Amino acid sequence: MRFDLRRLLGIPTAIALTAGANLALAAATDTPASSSPPVTYTAAASAESPDEFIRDVQTWTTTSAAGRDYKISVALPANYDENGDPHRVLYVTDANAEFGMAVETARLNAPGTMVVGIGYDDPGQGFAASGVRRTLDLTPTEITADVPTGGAPEFLDFLRSELVPQIESEFRADPADRALMGHSFGGLFATYALLHNDGLFHRFVIASPSIWWDDRTILDMEADYAETHDALDARVFLSVGELEETTSGFPMTSDMTSFAHTLAARAYDGLELGATVFDDETHLSVIGAAFSRGLRFIYAVPGTDVPGTSLPEQQDVAPQIVTQPSDAEIPEGATATFTAMATGTPEPTVIWQTQLPDAGDWVTIPDAAAPTLSIDAAPASASGTRYRAVFTNAVGESATEPATLTVTVAPEVPASPSADDLTDDNRGPVTAPATVAQGAPFDLSLGTDLAGATVDVYLFSDPTHLGTLAASSAGIVQAIVPTDAALGAHRVAVYATDGALIGWAPVEIVAAPSGGATAPGDRLADTGADAGTIAPIALAASAAVLLGGGAALLARRRRSVIDPTP
Repeated sequence: MRFDLRRLLGIPTAIALTAGANLALAAATDTPASSSPPVTYTAAASAESPDEFIRDVQTWTTTSAAGRDYKISVALPANYDENGDPHRVLYVTDANAEFGMAVETARLNAPGTMVVGIGYDDPGQGFAASGVRRTLDLTPTEITADVPTGGAPEFLDFLRSELVPQIESEFRADPADRALMGHSFGGLFATYALLHNDGLFHRFVIASPSIWWDDRTILDMEADYAETHDALDARVFLSVGELEETTSGFPMTSDMTSFAHTLAARAYDGLELGATVFDDETHLSVIGAAFSRGLRFIYAVPGTDVPGTSLPEQQDVAPQIVTQPSDAEIPEGATATFTAMATGTPEPTVIWQTQLPDAGDWVTIPDAAAPTLSIDAAPASASGTRYRAVFTNAVGESATEPATLTVTVAPEVPASPSADDLTDDNRGPVTAPATVAQGAPFDLSLGTDLAGATVDVYLFSDPTHLGTLAASSAGIVQAIVPTDAALGAHRVAVYATDGALIGWAPVEIVAAPSGGATAPGDRLADTGADAGTIAPIALAASAAVLLGGGAALLARRRRSVIDPTP
């Protein structure tokens, strides 16, 4: 499947979404959106230079071992002392858009927390400024898309091997208390990091994770993890907005809810899990609430009840198609496969239906109740048949777009004809040059009545199939004499694809000129004509036939050639 990520989650969409968030903020503060001054990052400052818009912030740029550039921002807590006790550290992805919110939220809800933002030294602010680079860093697998994807493994390695050691060597950071917070693709990456953690982070705030990525590959990763692990030692808060299910274009709400229930059902040792669905919140309006409640949950005193973090009820969601079946083209007798996928809660069942080429009702295929449908040994008569999958659960039903099966039939090569079939009475409309060199192409004129026809061409006496060829609009086909064809007199015969003889003409095979076979455009032996001029000559002959004088012309030509039958 191919995603237009620039449109879907990249620059144009991000600009629109950020504008919507600004409008929401303006409404909350009774201030017109246009009056809000733009917020920008300082250009690549040194570690000693404060950030201009958030107090007590240091910023710098760095290049990872994988060659990716980052802007790192560190917000120190109010009680930070270079010689004092170490502070817990909260790492935040998407710093271009969310660092300021994360810092102030942490200062209000988790005082004493050092916040490290990982972003990009790009002009502008928000998701729009870093859409392409964040898509690479935060997605766990590569898909076919118009921007780079699948760089999460290298990004996690950068955090583990480079950034975290740097933070803990230059600041009073507690290596026993690290947290990771991310939203959207950042939430997807935080989920990936949770499953590949190895003790790097101890707390996770996972907001509106893009679980849908690459056919929910992150769920497969969790299932693989569960097969080999009994423990998942971390305090984790999952959240999503209620309205994301219907406004984001993806089943964000049901995906997060199902994932939370899956983690809870695993009963991992060491896992402390909180989750919530925020009422009346969209993908962007939920960020502040998700960060605030998430920090209160992950930093709560063990055993403390944090209101609004109980596991939400799983929502019943009607089936939603996530993979449409594709058209299939196969040769006759081969197997065609169609695949479709859908999400929903409860998990939907699937049946496949078929519709004959002449339309009519959709008919259910017996015993076809799996995401993949196979059509074995497809006959030619099945060409044009359409197939669709229908997914059903207790909430509703959804059918895919139909996919069409095309069955191609290879032209039948007639059984080797006999030289005895070629007589003076059935020479027909076929004309050929008098001589052709070994290995050289030559034109056969069939007449305009056979323009566009597909024919089989044979060289006699021992029948040699020169190919199944299509005639041009002038009724001409071009064949090639085998390089090992015997010298001397031959006949070239043309047959319809059903085996009926169309006609034949005599031709003499001569030795190829020194230096190899005659290539197209070379002069043919004994004719004095270029290969490229044969077609015009044949066309002229055909035109003569149409003008009424051709019959006599062809008759005279036939009488002037000695019968070359060997």
